[in-house]
Amino acid sequence: MTISNISYLRIRPCDSDNEIYLNSRYKEGTSAFTLKNDTKVSFESLLVKGFQTITSDLTIASSAWFITDDVIGTTLTQHSKRLIYRYKGNKENALEIISRHKPGYVLVESVEDIEFFKSINATNQFKISMYANSIDTAEKAIQSGADDLFLRDWSKDQIIELQNQSDNNLYERTILSPLFGINEARDILDKTEFTNFLQTRNVRGYKREISNWYPGSGVPIPKLSHFSSETHSDYKSPRFDQILNNFDKTKKLNEVDLLELFKTSGKHINQIAELANELTRTVHGNKVTFVKNRNINYTNQCYYKCGFCGFSKGPQSLDLKEKPYTLSPNEVLQRTIEAHETGASEVCLQGGIHPSYTGDFYIDLVKKIKNELPEMHIHGFTPLEIWQGASTVNKTVEKYLTELKAAGLGTLPGTAAEILDDRIRKYLCDDKITSSQWGYVMEVAHSIGIKSTATIMFGHIDDLESWVNHFKLIKNIQIKTNGFTEIVPLPFVHMGSPIFLQGKSMPGPTWDEIILMHALARIYFHNVIDNIQASWVKLGHDGAKVLLRSGVNDLGGTLINENISRASGANHGQETTDKEFINLIKDAGKVPYLRNTLYTSFKNLEEISSKNVIKI
Repeated sequence: MTISNISYLRIRPCDSDNEIYLNSRYKEGTSAFTLKNDTKVSFESLLVKGFQTITSDLTIASSAWFITDDVIGTTLTQHSKRLIYRYKGNKENALEIISRHKPGYVLVESVEDIEFFKSINATNQFKISMYANSIDTAEKAIQSGADDLFLRDWSKDQIIELQNQSDNNLYERTILSPLFGINEARDILDKTEFTNFLQTRNVRGYKREISNWYPGSGVPIPKLSHFSSETHSDYKSPRFDQILNNFDKTKKLNEVDLLELFKTSGKHINQIAELANELTRTVHGNKVTFVKNRNINYTNQCYYKCGFCGFSKGPQSLDLKEKPYTLSPNEVLQRTIEAHETGASEVCLQGGIHPSYTGDFYIDLVKKIKNELPEMHIHGFTPLEIWQGASTVNKTVEKYLTELKAAGLGTLPGTAAEILDDRIRKYLCDDKITSSQWGYVMEVAHSIGIKSTATIMFGHIDDLESWVNHFKLIKNIQIKTNGFTEIVPLPFVHMGSPIFLQGKSMPGPTWDEIILMHALARIYFHNVIDNIQASWVKLGHDGAKVLLRSGVNDLGGTLINENISRASGANHGQETTDKEFINLIKDAGKVPYLRNTLYTSFKNLEEISSKNVIKI
């Protein structure tokens, strides 16, 4: 028997736009309202509260519109995908409507109608939906071939009961998602509609489940069933089992199959996480590593205007959470000395692109640290800083990197990657280096012996295709150079981010998307990049602990004074001590190891004394 993925929409008539009424409907999970022609409500108020609407009145604003045979012979100005055709039994009229008006959905009244629409050889794609007032009706509709269900006034318990009884997968949608992708929606929807669209969906396009947890929130992670927190959406590719069976034989995952697995939702995520955990054990056993380091963000002034960045400040910025600052080279050195005295083996240097900085600044800073502390590993300067630094001193990237290496630079951080897909970067960080420029800096660095990390920031205005494109670029470089030491997924922290505050982004990835990202990084990069790192700054210790069982083997650094995530609104601390890391790792049933930056030196901390400074 073929198992299908059936979408559903929770819908009910709208009686009022009173705040108490809307809050009650929101808490019960309603995502869509039908508006009667005589209902006097504010469409804008409904959008702001997280609802979308459908009406039969083509003259008023709405998320979507019901149409009937009455529109035959008329010209409609609404986007065709936002039209829902209510079929009343006239097949000839149905063919006219579908051919001329190309609705996104056809809403039928009986299971007998489904067969007719399944048989139509239409040039445009549409989904067949049906109102289901009971579990029995819903099951009959699914078995007859319905793609979608309208569930009017269904409770959460009824939906869970339907999921438990059905052999098929059911996933929740909104009226407009996953019907539209983000870039398409941006061109079609007005500002308030677009904000509503973004904030009611997740990256996979399904309805975002209500949760008070998000990256950087500082609250406990959601209640989990194994690894997944999702209770309203189950989705798996029709080729899911085939893909995993093929990976079991070949230990390789291609990009087409990676995309299919990224679509996974609900209970099926557990199978992916368990596979990732098995692979981690084959590579690392029970070993979990971290590095003792200090982050030094030497300036928050930057002339780039990345939409996601809550850290950078213009020199004349007003009304800021933090004032613009710039550390002198002596201050950077003093902080490095302090870190060294506490046992840190690495200092991570990153900051904004200050208008007065040239490439000489970065070289001089490295020299200053190395002259004082020759044994300190300098993990510094993003590909953006390298590109900008080289251009300001009229040198090629290779020449400039060679000089930085001679000065004492050890490795490059893989940040400034954000999402390596220029379709997304156009709206996220248009004035920043492109995906190919970022990749070029990394290839050149690797070619002269400077290794680096690789990051991906996700959960903003990205989509699954961009995740795949990002992974593919990283793997292609790694196959050429073997220069990436680890993959570091960075969940988008939205609270202080300009792009979110302007209503132009999603509120970060969901918990399940974080599991998927780390687990599929482990699977896709198997035998190519061995280390997958979790960002405790964004996920908290409880989140990091779960990820140690779903593909992660490294917790990054102790950091000390990490400011970038905090500036975007993250509530987790600026430092995790080595002893806190040891306890976290032991609590997860793993063995803690201190490492150096390059993963070439390790120290087992299982029996370490808490009285002494811990050093590699």
